[in-house]
Amino acid sequence: MIDAALIDLTHHLSRQPPAIVSPSLALRGAVTARASERLVRDAERWNADWARDAETQVDALRARLETEPVATRELHQLDRLIDLLAEQTDAQAATFRNLEKRTRRFLKRVKAVAPNDAVRLAAERDRLFAAYARSCLIRFELVLALRALRASHDPAARSGPVFTNSAVLEDYLRAPAA
Repeated sequence: MIDAALIDLTHHLSRQPPAIVSPSLALRGAVTARASERLVRDAERWNADWARDAETQVDALRARLETEPVATRELHQLDRLIDLLAEQTDAQAATFRNLEKRTRRFLKRVKAVAPNDAVRLAAERDRLFAAYARSCLIRFELVLALRALRASHDPAARSGPVFTNSAVLEDYLRAPAA
């Protein structure tokens, strides 16, 4: 039953990434580097696990869609799941942008009084933010994969534009109205 595959997909992919900031890190000075490295390792591990789970669940959904008849109701459920994941991804990206702005201002102030600390903190921030950006990218790639899967099983989706250039297709899929 396709409903079960959608439920499994929703369950496995509803996990949120681990927090990458801790208010006490800035207070611990020398311990900060080790703590942030641990956060980066945890975030990278989480990203790898989440991406693997996403791929497994999408493959299971694809197999079900290929072997069972697809009802309109199920396509609507898939639409809703795609919408929810897109909303989560947008919210996560907005949080990321907000953190970037805040840390940029913070590092500017630190640089004025302690330039060496600012360099060290900027390097830690870059490693943490790279892991956080990767989790946003993984979610975004999942949304694109689910949109493509849905389109391949919706007769109405075949009346839209046809793309022969993958860059143009990617631009189209990344557009907010896709």
